[in-house]
Amino acid sequence: MLTRKGIIYCWSIVVLGLAGLCGCAKPVAQPIREEPVEAKKVEPPSPASQPTEVQKLPAPKPDEVQEATTRIFKGAVVIDTNHKPSFLVGDFNGDLSQDLAVVLRPAEGKLAELNQEFPNWIAREPVEALLTKFKPLAHPVIDKRPNASAGQTVRFQQTDVLLAIIHGQGPKGWRDHEATQTHLMRDVVGNDMRILPYQQAAKIYKGVKPFPSVFGDLIQETLVGQQGFIHFAGTIYSWYDPKNYKPQPGPVHSAMR
Repeated sequence: MLTRKGIIYCWSIVVLGLAGLCGCAKPVAQPIREEPVEAKKVEPPSPASQPTEVQKLPAPKPDEVQEATTRIFKGAVVIDTNHKPSFLVGDFNGDLSQDLAVVLRPAEGKLAELNQEFPNWIAREPVEALLTKFKPLAHPVIDKRPNASAGQTVRFQQTDVLLAIIHGQGPKGWRDHEATQTHLMRDVVGNDMRILPYQQAAKIYKGVKPFPSVFGDLIQETLVGQQGFIHFAGTIYSWYDPKNYKPQPGPVHSAMR
């Protein structure tokens, strides 16, 4: 029979053993609490960071003009170096990116490429109706399709003199390799071609009525005995001279009023 002293001794051993087991046991892992990440507020670009004028670029070099022409037409045209000037630069569509206007002729044996149904350019004849008043056209008139977007309606001839306007993209303008939007026009190359900047045109033609919608710089020249200019009319290029201009019905969008 255990004495009281023995009982106390036995309980002491049990208590010490349990304490040892508790000391060896690993503490229960607590879940890791991730602190919420504070989202950074992205501010939209301020108006001050947007371009407000056309980037000043160096004067175009003939080889740069040739490179841009080849990029668009793949050898279907040649630059008409006999025409002076053979190219001009300006912001013709008013998007603050420099554009290129270049005088061209169809390349020999390339009319099929130039007259493809769905080309990489927009072909137009801005003064066709005007020219028929003064002289017979050197090219046959074809039936126009009711929907011009269904395919190219102009059929170029080997003797045509053309004007291509390559729209620029971003700060590099027409030199950018992604700049491919092009308008190709026939019978609009006249004499004494020169650039009339938009700001100057707004002062010169202030108060002139009727007046077309104008969005960018103008190409002034003398065509069919009339002084006028080629201008971007929102979607296509048009010709204006004060004698023959007839305003189109609809709202006026011009900034020059």
